[in-house]
Amino acid sequence: VGQPFMSASYQVAPGRLPRPGDGWWPGPSQWYDGLTGGHNTSLNILFYGNYNHFRGDTNAKKDYWSDAISFNRQLDQSHFSKPHTYRVEWEPARPGHAGYIRWYLDNEIVLDIDGGALDRAGQGSEISSEPMYILLNTAISKQWGFPHQCPASCPCKKYNCQSPEWEQTCGFSEGFCDMLQDADGPPEYKIDWVRIYQDPDNEVHKVGCSTPERPTRRYIEAHEALYKTEDDLHPLRGIQRGRGVCSGDPESSDSRQTCGGLTRGRCTGGHVCECHLGWTGPHCLAHQGSDPILYDIPDKISDIGFTPPRVAPYALTGSLLALLLVFIVALMWRREID
Repeated sequence: VGQPFMSASYQVAPGRLPRPGDGWWPGPSQWYDGLTGGHNTSLNILFYGNYNHFRGDTNAKKDYWSDAISFNRQLDQSHFSKPHTYRVEWEPARPGHAGYIRWYLDNEIVLDIDGGALDRAGQGSEISSEPMYILLNTAISKQWGFPHQCPASCPCKKYNCQSPEWEQTCGFSEGFCDMLQDADGPPEYKIDWVRIYQDPDNEVHKVGCSTPERPTRRYIEAHEALYKTEDDLHPLRGIQRGRGVCSGDPESSDSRQTCGGLTRGRCTGGHVCECHLGWTGPHCLAHQGSDPILYDIPDKISDIGFTPPRVAPYALTGSLLALLLVFIVALMWRREID
């Protein structure tokens, strides 16, 4: 498989040792078995994983190897000129079933990882059962994601396709700047739809960040310092709804300036966004959804069997009402005297 290609990859730790070197095909017992590739795919021998070290940590006991189990799928011009369907099937491990992860491109298998392959490796890894989220982004790299040596006499310190200076453009991969300066405009990354399916009768298919199998809420609350910076009050910030700066120009092609358009929000006279029902975010660009399933209900004082006395609140309320009545009577009596 040559460039360009799609890479289907699953990261696991701890990694296997000994392992094949990057660019070499694995020898017997050097890599995972039970991996199934599809049409126009091959094992990604360019990257088997890496050695992980925490910056600033002087204790090497926390260092570890991680493996990248991946297959590459050959792409052609059609994958950049018309829509295609990318699919991932993820079945977590459960008793009696090792689970699997499968990647598809236009309904053709790219990689099938059977959880049994991870079990047989003996490293303790498995098909992930942690809650996940989907991240759709454009990864920008000066090298198209494929590292290459710096050309001779090129300083490779500054990268700017718009610069007239050769020293700032010589470090890019061949054709990179031409792609960005194409007469038809720069490349665009468009997503038509995202659909997620789950089996309501399957107990391992759950929605939520703190499930019975992975109750993360209490741990994060007890170790907040691990999940925030010095400037954060809490690990998670609230979602800002509206109040993003806008121009209100209906001719603008920037959806932020129009607060998502007529159906999502409006730009007020103060040039800030005001979101319509069902939309959120600073510029009303995100659907306002929520997860009504609470597996891990926040703790209450009654959970430990303590019931606060109700006499004090009732007595306090009665006393306040009595004082109010005395005040009203005194006020009326004073008016009669005057």
